[in-house]
Amino acid sequence: MRELTTALPRDPAELTPEWLTLALRESGAIGAGHTITSVEAERLGEGVGFIGVVARLRLGYAGDGPLRSVIAKMPSSEEGARMIGNMYGLYEREVHFYRDVASRVGVATPRAYHAAWDADAGQSLILLEDLSPTGSLGDQVGGCPLEHAQLAIANLAQFHATWNDATKLSTIPWLQDGAELVRTSMTQAYEASQGPFLDLFGGRLDPTVRAIVPGLNERVMRMIDELVVDERLTAAHGDYRLDNLFFGGPDAPYQVAVIDWQSINRGWGAYDLAYFLSGSFPAEQRRAYESELLRTYHTTMSASPQMAGYSLDDLTNDYRRSLLVYLAIFVINGATLEMTNQRAVDLFNVIFDRLNAALVELDAIKLLPE
Repeated sequence: MRELTTALPRDPAELTPEWLTLALRESGAIGAGHTITSVEAERLGEGVGFIGVVARLRLGYAGDGPLRSVIAKMPSSEEGARMIGNMYGLYEREVHFYRDVASRVGVATPRAYHAAWDADAGQSLILLEDLSPTGSLGDQVGGCPLEHAQLAIANLAQFHATWNDATKLSTIPWLQDGAELVRTSMTQAYEASQGPFLDLFGGRLDPTVRAIVPGLNERVMRMIDELVVDERLTAAHGDYRLDNLFFGGPDAPYQVAVIDWQSINRGWGAYDLAYFLSGSFPAEQRRAYESELLRTYHTTMSASPQMAGYSLDDLTNDYRRSLLVYLAIFVINGATLEMTNQRAVDLFNVIFDRLNAALVELDAIKLLPE
């Protein structure tokens, strides 16, 4: 049987039994005596993830085999999605995450059996543990019960508190600066995106929100300086939402497991918090849960030595500012990412409906610099 080469498969159909046998033997996921003889690929994440292709691979063996399914992740074949992925360095970063950080990140993640990056081709491939036998994936469109929200926020605070340490952050040389990632996207992609975004979603926005979209990129870049305080920096997930969280069943070794680490960055924790809270609930539920969940997060974070003096009011204002950064980023995403099925359309509609309501109710716009 031939050795693995650097030419990575670009589609689930190219993940042959021979290739997978070599890859999984190399990582120790299966032994030398196990040979995969069949692969059935089922594409996942339709209308859930937009940047890549995700598939569940069901494996058959000549005899018994220790691993019956794995999850494969690779870049999208859609031009707009690949552009976003490459602009933010998402594909390479997730490979680094699973190779270098996953085992010490401080929260549950799927085990990686194989993680490879081909810089010349701009191609990645990750083979992951299939968590579906032990947990259930959240549903951002469907929303979030309070019990799951409490678990998710406690988990997020634990992750941020673990990495709210400049020395620890310095041990991850490939971890990009979140503020610079935002500035790059605001500079390179926002102007071309704002018109198409307003055509697609402007009708869903309150007039006060719609009015700030032109020129929001420049104002957000100035506002970021108020969020990026060295003592508050941590490792931010960047895409912490229900569609990327598994909630463990009765026999699971985790309560919450986090997937999709393409957007991890050195940033401010309040962005992840705002992203989750404003995106997970219809407005009336967010209003009912918001104060409690902000306090849950603040209790853990304020105990970190670097966060001494960080009040609940400080967190609330960072949360409100982060909603504006979220809007600016999703002006680009809404104009660029292709919505190829009804679930994708529904997801973007609830994102903007819920974000719009939060921006208005929390009077976030008044925090924008002129």
